[in-house]
Amino acid sequence: MPNIGGPELFLILAVVLIVFGAGRLPEVLGQLGKGVRTFRDSASGEEKPAVPAATASGAAPAAGTTIYCRNCGRPNANDAKFCSNCGQSL
Repeated sequence: MPNIGGPELFLILAVVLIVFGAGRLPEVLGQLGKGVRTFRDSASGEEKPAVPAATASGAAPAAGTTIYCRNCGRPNANDAKFCSNCGQSL
């Protein structure tokens, strides 16, 4: 098994910066993270909870209800502004 140390990681980062550019790097890494999360969730057999119709349509939730993320489907606190799992704005 190959050992990947600091110099190798620096070289990989330099190649990624050259290929994608610094401006697009956060977007590319975010998509990579979402892909890894989706793969991990499907490999574990975990199913996403159903998103209620009122939340999916963009209507404000009633007091005392749970807000579900539109991106990953995870439940969040009623007063949350961002998903605790993926960081997507609610």
